[in-house]
Amino acid sequence: MEELQLALTAARVEQKNFGLWLKSWQVGQVLQALVTDKFPSGQLVLRVAGQQITATADIPVQKGAVLTLEVNRLTPTPTLKIIDAPVTGGAQLGRLNGELQLLLPQLLPQQGRVLDPLLTLFTTQQGANILALLGLKNADIERLLKQVHRAEHLVDPKLLKMAVEKSGLFLEAQLQQLVLSGGMLPPGDLKAELLRLLHRVNRKLKEQNRVGEDEAVLLALEELQKDLEGAIAKISLNQLAVCLPDESNQQKWSFDIPVRFKEFVATLSLSIYRDSESQNKLPEQQDWKATLSVTLPKLGLVEAELFLRGNKVSVVIFSEHAQTVKLINAQMDQLRTGLESRGMDVSVLLGREGELKPKSTENSRANNCVDERI
Repeated sequence: MEELQLALTAARVEQKNFGLWLKSWQVGQVLQALVTDKFPSGQLVLRVAGQQITATADIPVQKGAVLTLEVNRLTPTPTLKIIDAPVTGGAQLGRLNGELQLLLPQLLPQQGRVLDPLLTLFTTQQGANILALLGLKNADIERLLKQVHRAEHLVDPKLLKMAVEKSGLFLEAQLQQLVLSGGMLPPGDLKAELLRLLHRVNRKLKEQNRVGEDEAVLLALEELQKDLEGAIAKISLNQLAVCLPDESNQQKWSFDIPVRFKEFVATLSLSIYRDSESQNKLPEQQDWKATLSVTLPKLGLVEAELFLRGNKVSVVIFSEHAQTVKLINAQMDQLRTGLESRGMDVSVLLGREGELKPKSTENSRANNCVDERI
């Protein structure tokens, strides 16, 4: 399919809200764009999630067309791939439908990173002032801090399982069980803690607006409000995705887990899939796949793909840097020992230079590194 390359000026990138919006993009993310104008040079003016961007492309598309785009890569220049044929705006009804498709998502909070509000509160000088302004007690702050898991703890399967269970994905399921007993939001759940914090921020903003407090305070609270809404929207979209299997009836569970590596804080993105053809088989005969992604200090982006059937497992770890791959391969024996000590039968362990790309079709295999049908 055709690709669009963003035409970004330095001034545009430096705009705070626009820069943060770009940083929230992830490879594989799907966006919708309305073509609001087209220059003779071929550049397109697009409106995406309320933001106007300019892209260079050589495709036969007219003003008013709606494009479905997938984020193909982020560096050195953000590039979007057209994954659906554009809907031309020749008919007024077609244009109206296209505009409605774009306006309706704008009524919801813009998707952001789960990590952002925690970074604002605990890694910035202004964070301590905001915590004090919101009147958070030590117990409240400790609950928030517990949402950032230490990397060494997640090596323990029980602690990793607990982090997944408290990632926010299962909040409403837990609440449903508590409705009849009049239960409250369960402590320790990431989405619950973000909702509690957003409630405090919204209440404080109303108070500040009423008494006319310092504008800097209002701006800081408004930025935190956007971060919280974006984080909650991200978790909510992951929850909705579980309810909407893909065309091959394959379900996908996605989790974003904040993790601390010494003084560095990052997001561990975890996705778990079950093969649609094996869902009716016995548990030990079902095929499962998990993908992990994290950006580490000095090592850069590291991704892993795991295939599991019963106790048999294969693991392929990807990095775009040859030196990082060398370091990964040097630790493979330790990884094998760790897996085998937990009762796993290790089939393939491989470090590979390159990028883990999402499947474009059901039958394609990522990088052809390992047979999923282990």
